[in-house]
Amino acid sequence: MPKPLVGVVISSRSEFNIMRKGLELLRMLGVPYLVEVVSASRGPDRLAKFASQATDKGIEVLLCGGGGSASVAGVLASYSPLPVVGVPIDATPLRGQDALFGMAQMAPGVPVATVGINSSENAALLAAQILAIKYPKFRTALTRHRQALLQRVDGVRKELFAEYADLCEPANTAAPKLMDSSGDTETEPGEGSTAPDIANAETPPAETEAIGARAASASVPAAGLSGRLVKTPAPQEPGTVTEDPAIGAELSRRRSDAPVREREELPPPPALNDLSPREEEPATSRNEEVVETKVFEIDAQAPDEDVLSHAMMVLVEGGIVAFPTDTVYGLAVDASNPEAVRRLYEAKGHEPQRKNLSVLLHSQPQLDELVREVPPELETVLERYWPGGLTVLFFKQASVLGTVTETPSIAVRIPDHPVALRLMEMVQRPLAVINAALPNKSAAVTAGEVLERFDSRVHCVLDAGPCDSRNISTVLSVLTEPFEILREGAVPAAELRSILGERVRVG
Repeated sequence: MPKPLVGVVISSRSEFNIMRKGLELLRMLGVPYLVEVVSASRGPDRLAKFASQATDKGIEVLLCGGGGSASVAGVLASYSPLPVVGVPIDATPLRGQDALFGMAQMAPGVPVATVGINSSENAALLAAQILAIKYPKFRTALTRHRQALLQRVDGVRKELFAEYADLCEPANTAAPKLMDSSGDTETEPGEGSTAPDIANAETPPAETEAIGARAASASVPAAGLSGRLVKTPAPQEPGTVTEDPAIGAELSRRRSDAPVREREELPPPPALNDLSPREEEPATSRNEEVVETKVFEIDAQAPDEDVLSHAMMVLVEGGIVAFPTDTVYGLAVDASNPEAVRRLYEAKGHEPQRKNLSVLLHSQPQLDELVREVPPELETVLERYWPGGLTVLFFKQASVLGTVTETPSIAVRIPDHPVALRLMEMVQRPLAVINAALPNKSAAVTAGEVLERFDSRVHCVLDAGPCDSRNISTVLSVLTEPFEILREGAVPAAELRSILGERVRVG
């Protein structure tokens, strides 16, 4: 019979560096293990084979590291009856929280135990404890390990009690003395002291609690206030940008004449002078990052899940993916990753201060996390044209996607293309997207055109054939009332007017 093993699954060198502490602990406890390097997204068949054959190899517990995705833990649990312990790893901008939540919230029938982020040592101890139920030798090793930890704590206790006897030993603690107002005599509290007796003060309980709450909160930094801000001006989506000051001035004049919506006091709308076509400047080599571009042919109507999983991992890890939409091909990154957004600007040859990006979503519920309000009269329009070739300019939530747009507005669209929708569903994050165009050339409608312009500047290209139309999306602003059609494209302005009537005008 094979000796009992712990199977350890990792998919990258960074995951191995985190899991190494757990491996060292297993070795110290005398627990044999077998390491397999395989990815759930890049080699799902190989991972499934490893999981289904684990019992034959003598493996009785499975440990796995999860960086950008928790899917590896779920695959192992789906294909093997063995206990699975997942280790969420800090490998994404979400600092491992996405993997932690994914492992802790696996679907019914896919049981996965999880430990804290990067806690490979705890995972190793849990695996050893599972084996110890059946094998007494591991129980002995665990007992010795716990005794060593206890001795270490006792050593620290002795050092502290010896160094700070007056603080650690209540029997030796003298009453603290306070300086009086003259500064040269010491008195005991309550005996001629001018210091207030806090214990006996007649402070109302509610006020005492308020003071304690203020004191507690004073030592805790406000959440969400750290982080570098990158200034970026107004939104853009595949096939859209201009910086013509005359157009910008005209749009600003028209907006100033339009009445502001009455239901709330809105901040002044940003300059939207980048929402009409223009000739873009060529990409420069000053900040250009050279990468290996991988091209995958994919069926537009039945996308290969393995290919999409690879593209998903590229996005999660901060890379650039080019894929088709119902209008043109776009270059996309994870909108929540500031470094990925910077990389996208550089691949296009733009400084981050030049313009903003549009955001693609896979479903309308994601919209509530990004925007302040969806006007009720817009619901019929969204139901008819999403997914589709309509970009809508909303006021955004103040705290979201600061590197995508630092203005009060955000341009949002749901594309009507199976590849784009399925990929975004897998990523579960908004994607910041820019058009695959260069100066004096129209937006790319084939993967070949993307490669001609951006080979060695994007990480992955999904070739699903030519886009059905070269039409860019129609841009509708709901920043003012009546709403304003800033650019007519795939959705005719006449159709929007037929639904919204006098609530919309052409800019």
